[in-house]
Amino acid sequence: MNKTTFSKTFNIFKILIFTVCLTQAQTDFPYDPLPLSDGAFNNTLTINTSTESNAFNNLLLGSNVDFNTSIARILLSRAPLFTSDGTLVNARAANQGFNSLEGQEFIADNDPVVLRFPQGVFANTYHWEPVFNDEEEEIAAADSRHITDPFVVGTRVISQHDSPTSVRIGYPSLRKIFDTAASNGKPLDLLTVLSIIGNDADSNGRRWQSMIEDGHNVRDMELGNEFFFRSQRSGTINTEAQWVARAREVVANIKNRANQENREVRFAIPISFRGGDPAQSTTTRNFHQRYNDAITVDESFFDAIVVHRYVNAQRESGNRPENLTEQSLRDLVSASRIMDQSLTYSKTQVSEDKDAIWLTEWGVAGSEEDGIGASFLGAADIYSHIINNNDRLEVERINWFSTVGLNAQYTVSGSRGNIQIGTTGYGDVYRVLRDNLRDSELFNSSSLESPELKIENNTQEDKPLHVIAVRRPDGKPRLLVTNKTDVNARIFINRDGNSEDVVNYAVDGIRWGNLASTTTIAYSDAQTSVDAIIIPPYSLVKVDVSFGEGVSVLSVDDSSIVNNSKSIQVYPNPASNRFNIALNGFETANIVIRDVLGKIVLQTKTDEENLQLDVNGVFGTGVYFVTVLDENRNSYFKRLIVE
Repeated sequence: MNKTTFSKTFNIFKILIFTVCLTQAQTDFPYDPLPLSDGAFNNTLTINTSTESNAFNNLLLGSNVDFNTSIARILLSRAPLFTSDGTLVNARAANQGFNSLEGQEFIADNDPVVLRFPQGVFANTYHWEPVFNDEEEEIAAADSRHITDPFVVGTRVISQHDSPTSVRIGYPSLRKIFDTAASNGKPLDLLTVLSIIGNDADSNGRRWQSMIEDGHNVRDMELGNEFFFRSQRSGTINTEAQWVARAREVVANIKNRANQENREVRFAIPISFRGGDPAQSTTTRNFHQRYNDAITVDESFFDAIVVHRYVNAQRESGNRPENLTEQSLRDLVSASRIMDQSLTYSKTQVSEDKDAIWLTEWGVAGSEEDGIGASFLGAADIYSHIINNNDRLEVERINWFSTVGLNAQYTVSGSRGNIQIGTTGYGDVYRVLRDNLRDSELFNSSSLESPELKIENNTQEDKPLHVIAVRRPDGKPRLLVTNKTDVNARIFINRDGNSEDVVNYAVDGIRWGNLASTTTIAYSDAQTSVDAIIIPPYSLVKVDVSFGEGVSVLSVDDSSIVNNSKSIQVYPNPASNRFNIALNGFETANIVIRDVLGKIVLQTKTDEENLQLDVNGVFGTGVYFVTVLDENRNSYFKRLIVE
């Protein structure tokens, strides 16, 4: 028996043993059994590695950071609270948000890519002026040192804070968080939520100006939060017509300020998916459709739509995973089906040039207390589906909700002197995707053939497997694979028109024992000279691949593996007026520079060793990704920051 035959035989044997070991625990798969061959169901990935790749949009990796559970508030959100004259109100006041040093450290470790400020409903209950009591006495200073005058209706200062220890999320502390992230080489993007119902146009304008003066690039702004819920209309306006009028004034005020500083700003309005949700009652659907119709009458003042969508499970009784129905499990593990329906409907509420989506709150919940394997896989299902179908869905931003609290990615426990941070299954999914997608290049030509999922032999829309294909620095594929089934998946690879008979791969990632499991299990494997890749049940894994007898899977994070005689350098970085791209060892170079949304800002070809480019008129403030292709179409990547 030769080496190749032995490896293939051993791999089949391993599949059979793995399947037998897990079968008993995986009796809750909510679809018909898949057709198996040697213990696995077969899939074929077709990928063209010779085509250009596309820069991944890092804004799809956002995560709302908050401290909205009691233990998180106690441990992560304590900081001094002062009045505007510097008087100390409370040396360790709770609910101080980003002002807390422990909270700032948590955010730095959490590395959320995008920070949404402020969090969720605080946009509708949090104001940007000083806080006053019933006797008109100031009891807490405004959160920005630049905003001083309150928003007044008649003689009453409008504020919904009821004490000095209401949630305080200060601008100076926010600046420190962004500076720390930049110094760590992982600059944060800022998504801002404006308070439309609480503050008037000039107040919101002053707020924008304050954040600019604090050094923030405030480009993208949500126009309020969930105004389609009557419970969130507790400010100074209550009707859709009033909201549209106020929002137009706010946009005009901020745009006028931005134009004076030659800055780009964009705005998005909150759309309700419920008008097109078949699970909602007719009354609810009609109410939310009327809201959408009223709020989109004038499309002149916004650029995109905000959608909040949580995929939740229905139960026969109780709140525990064992009470979930088979349909509930299907809704969780294949949550992308529901998400796609809601996003597609939401896009129809506005014209095509306004239908880009900011999915700024979302989650997948499987249990009232904790997420379960089905909901963790459902989160991976949604991420993968959106990334692979974004030409149609046009999602520009994604922000998971949230780090702690609802759909928590992290757990907080311990004491003030010994804070313990843990990761949930949601956090495990997020970290696998974030760590392998951020600043990456995606192959723009790949497709997957998989068997159909069926229920009582009736074909479903859901897919058993997702594959995201990333171009490694050596040009070979890195695959991010989600297997939502209770059996092993076998992936054959067709590369550049040829079937690969000899595949070498290294796998590592996470899996769950069954759909009700809350415990994440680490997984790793490596194989050489086999004919296909094996993916374990209920898993999300990273797979690095190489091809050919005796060809190892090389280190994938070092661009020198392509050709150590070639390198690129971008300087100065950050750049303000102009920057250089130094090309060492290139005969010719195709250079493509994209912004964080993946749009091409500049594309050129050169045979010179040094290319100097001007910033003015071409590059706005922000982060860009420089891709250089050599004469053999090997890729080299650098990040550029423009100040």
